[in-house]
Amino acid sequence: MVGFEDEWRAWHESRERYAGAEYGPAALESTNWLITEPAAVEGVPGLWALTGDGGIRGSDLGTAGSVVTLRGSESLRLGRRELRVFDRRGTVALRVFNPRRPERERFSAIDAYPPREGWRIAAVFEPTPGESIPVTSIDGHVHDSDLAGRLHFTLDGVAVTLAATRTPQGALTAVFADGTNGTETYRFRFLPIEEPAADGSAVIDFNRAYLPPCAFSDQYVCPQPPAGNRFSAPIRAGERAVVLGR
Repeated sequence: MVGFEDEWRAWHESRERYAGAEYGPAALESTNWLITEPAAVEGVPGLWALTGDGGIRGSDLGTAGSVVTLRGSESLRLGRRELRVFDRRGTVALRVFNPRRPERERFSAIDAYPPREGWRIAAVFEPTPGESIPVTSIDGHVHDSDLAGRLHFTLDGVAVTLAATRTPQGALTAVFADGTNGTETYRFRFLPIEEPAADGSAVIDFNRAYLPPCAFSDQYVCPQPPAGNRFSAPIRAGERAVVLGR
């Protein structure tokens, strides 16, 4: 039988493989908010523009008259760089991934706290149908997000709540900040939430707190924690920081 620590180590190793992958999060070189007028994108041949219907069109790619259009999950490899469409609630950008980005090549590991079962905390899940909360992204963009519910639990002897939303795949997730941020850990972290039982009982496993993509590249536009998800108590569990080699 696989034990608690073994499961955590397998998860942590998979996170490091993902983070350091050739076209993983550390490879994001730029996020380019385009307009319908063609413009150059640094490091990429051709001219790039929005199509006006959710796509991105590239022209003058080196072959006379060559044109390519990217939509949805489509990507394009030009040399070592990979181009992907990023859609933020209808606003589209062109993202460029480069495995030779210095921070990707120097990526060494993800520093993390040792796993402790004590950081698996019992909680009660309160569904909040029809409620939304304002979410501010790291670049200042604000939007309303559907609130899936609130988790009520005790942290360092104090009753607190954690607001949770759902991913596009339907999984519960939260963004939180705590007393370790800026000294021991990155400025905030993401946290997957196990699905509550039918009676609302739930477990919050802070050992699985992980770094947002913007910890690997400042070209991501991660959502920041809502006001109620900022705790003064230190949560010394989960991932701490990116480790870069020389």
